[in-house]
Amino acid sequence: MKNSHMTIGIIDIGSNSIRLAIYEATPQGEYRLIQEIKESARLSEKMNSGGAMERKDVLSIVPILEQFREICDVYGCRQIRVAATAAIRNAANAGEIAELLTRHTGLKIEILTGEQEAYFGFLGVAGAMAEEDGFIIDIGGGSTEITLFRARKLLHSISLPLGAVNAQVKFGNGKEPWTAENAANLAAEIERVLSGHPWMAAHPGLPLIGLGGTIRTLGKLDQRRRKYPLRLAHYYRLAPESIRHYAETLPFMPLEKRKRLDGLSKARADIIAPGLIILQTVFARIGADCCLISGAGLREGLLQDALGLQVPAASEVLALQSRGLLAFHNQSPRAHFQQVSLYAVRLHDLLLGAPATGGAKTRQIAAAAAMLYKIGGAVRYHQYDKHTLYWLTQAPLGALTHREAVICGYAADYPANHGKKMNLENYRELLAEGDEILIQKLGAIVEAAVALDASETQNVELLKAGATSGALLLTLKCRSQAYLEIRQLETAAKSFKKAWELRLEWEVRSSSTR
Repeated sequence: MKNSHMTIGIIDIGSNSIRLAIYEATPQGEYRLIQEIKESARLSEKMNSGGAMERKDVLSIVPILEQFREICDVYGCRQIRVAATAAIRNAANAGEIAELLTRHTGLKIEILTGEQEAYFGFLGVAGAMAEEDGFIIDIGGGSTEITLFRARKLLHSISLPLGAVNAQVKFGNGKEPWTAENAANLAAEIERVLSGHPWMAAHPGLPLIGLGGTIRTLGKLDQRRRKYPLRLAHYYRLAPESIRHYAETLPFMPLEKRKRLDGLSKARADIIAPGLIILQTVFARIGADCCLISGAGLREGLLQDALGLQVPAASEVLALQSRGLLAFHNQSPRAHFQQVSLYAVRLHDLLLGAPATGGAKTRQIAAAAAMLYKIGGAVRYHQYDKHTLYWLTQAPLGALTHREAVICGYAADYPANHGKKMNLENYRELLAEGDEILIQKLGAIVEAAVALDASETQNVELLKAGATSGALLLTLKCRSQAYLEIRQLETAAKSFKKAWELRLEWEVRSSSTR
């Protein structure tokens, strides 16, 4: 059956690399990445002494853009959006570069201002993470954008004319390793620029959310060093001591030794040094409590803008991402998952408290686990629970921290195994005390919610739920004899008693009672 999905190509002409990302999107605005290609360009190094780019250097990237356009044609892209950032923006002949590229490729080139680049980065982060407040830093090849947002609104932004590539040229003096003097000169220049923006030091203790290759690479290095149980960049937390450790060692390490580090690509081994110095200087200036890595940024922001999407409330991000997964990876009736999720929320609020009493995030996790408990069926229906668990822990929803992703994955896996096969040993480092019990409680809620729509026909209406005399009593109304639902409720009652120390009981109006 033909669907109404469309594809959109986003080409990001950066100072260090040129990237193509192709997304599939629904009319409702749900999207997923289906292709991504990167080619190194290092445009910041191609400027002449007058700050302009020679014609031959401009033409050198035409074959890349032409092939990217051909790939978009193969994918049937309805729209191709091409954005150029600092290298072209700061060139003395920026307009000529854009005109020449358009003439040779047929692609319209948007030259983003520093403010636009910061905004689209914020939009991408806001659609991917549920942070209410924070700073964003996007260390590119030719510029660094810093943004402050509070209550999901962008308040301030600045674009520094220094990135990992041009800082390497200007302050590295072509020498490896960096000297203490060169590092100090770069840090002093950043401090000089930042000192004119008092808002940067006025909000200590907020997270610094990092975009770009420098910060993703730091995450990989830190995960290898710590033997971290997950290989996930998005939402990885870089602690202050980790940033300090790398800033004090990597720039002063011989380049050949840097190239051998596990997690650091050879193509980035030189520019990681200035990128680190920029990060550490900004981190100290704003007084951040940690650096959170975002896997989404400028390209996602450009896509969301093209789709007409607004900044979602923090409380909506996880639900939007859950619905997005179902939009592309689900064969069962959508109404079933909506019903199960609704019942999971009702049971959660009764047993763990509504958001007003502190249950906001566990409520969202319960809703997501219930919505996605069967998502692994998109891989293979048989043993879908195993595929679901792997999916939600190894490629989790972006709004979840790594700890929350493990909790959500195991809660979603619970109905198929009744909590009997949980093996959390690999994730002990991520979990807090009491999380295993929390998983059992949320999992039992999800199992009961699934049972209430076992036939996937919304045959059962949950009229009322209430705890009384050591039991949770459900009052149900059924359109017809709910054989499948009652049978699964009988099974769910056993694991529910174990998790909650409550009997699960029900009465069916106008039919049988238990």
